[in-house]
Amino acid sequence: MLMMMSGLALGLVFDSYRVVAGQFKFPRWTLPVFDLLYWLAATLFVFQMLVKGNQGELRFYVLLGLAAGAWLYAVFLSRITVMIVKWVVAAIKAIWHFAMRCVYVLIVLPFKGIWAGIKALTLFFISSAMFLLKIVLQCLRPLWLLIAWLFKPLVMPLWNRFRMTERCKGIWQGLISAGKRISAWLIGVRRQMRRFLDLFKRKR
Repeated sequence: MLMMMSGLALGLVFDSYRVVAGQFKFPRWTLPVFDLLYWLAATLFVFQMLVKGNQGELRFYVLLGLAAGAWLYAVFLSRITVMIVKWVVAAIKAIWHFAMRCVYVLIVLPFKGIWAGIKALTLFFISSAMFLLKIVLQCLRPLWLLIAWLFKPLVMPLWNRFRMTERCKGIWQGLISAGKRISAWLIGVRRQMRRFLDLFKRKR
């Protein structure tokens, strides 16, 4: 009887493993590995049952009991087991998709909206600041031209002596380089955000 129950258990585990591997679409190269692990585990299990039920002696009726248990399982319980395991796997998949949907709705979408709002506000403030700066510069242009005309005889010798033109060009080039680095960093952050959002969209 013990060996018959062992045959039933081995059939149950094998069908469950086969259905799970098919439903979750395991890569083909992993199937031989799992098959080997199954048969190793089955051998150890049968050996333990032999030790408990027959002091480790291998007799003909032991093999007959294993075969009878496997045959009874295949005839009466295999289809039921496959249906139950498929239902359990479908329930697990449904729970997983629901959890991913909740994460997307409760975390990803609000974060995406906040990010879009921050980006829109940043662009608005930058555009407003640039517009106001242009207006201020246009208003101050006549005053600046007057001051430059009055102080040019005094300032230009000192300006040329300290090479302020070259220094201003260096500062301007440094600002341009820093702007390019910041722009590249923002592009990288945007790409990472897209990958993050695409990952959750795929899991939905």
